[in-house]
Amino acid sequence: MLLKLVNDIRLAGCNCGSTKMPPVAALTWNANLASAAIYQSKYMASIKSMVHTSANGETVGTRVTASGYNWTTVGENIATGQTTELQVFNDWMASESHCKNIMTASFKEMGAARADNYWTQVFGAK
Repeated sequence: MLLKLVNDIRLAGCNCGSTKMPPVAALTWNANLASAAIYQSKYMASIKSMVHTSANGETVGTRVTASGYNWTTVGENIATGQTTELQVFNDWMASESHCKNIMTASFKEMGAARADNYWTQVFGAK
């Protein structure tokens, strides 16, 4: 459902805050990016905190590389507290920076995961 929500808005275009974002191509699901997302969601759940960088310095780029994805660009949205994909999507769309990640034309693939109520959405392109 999350990929469909993302692709519907990407194909339609939207406003991210005061910035008009034109329609962009749909994303495809990538299992490696989903693996990086579940790793991050589980980590955040284990420390009960939202972070983009782990205590040992792992970043989204580090996690995506470790998943086996040979990337040229990556991005990440994180969230906590939502209980459904629709809720987390709506919260990300209400945040200008998260919305812009969703609408970034250079991203071609996506993976996402939830552990407890910690969500991670990872974008990439090869």
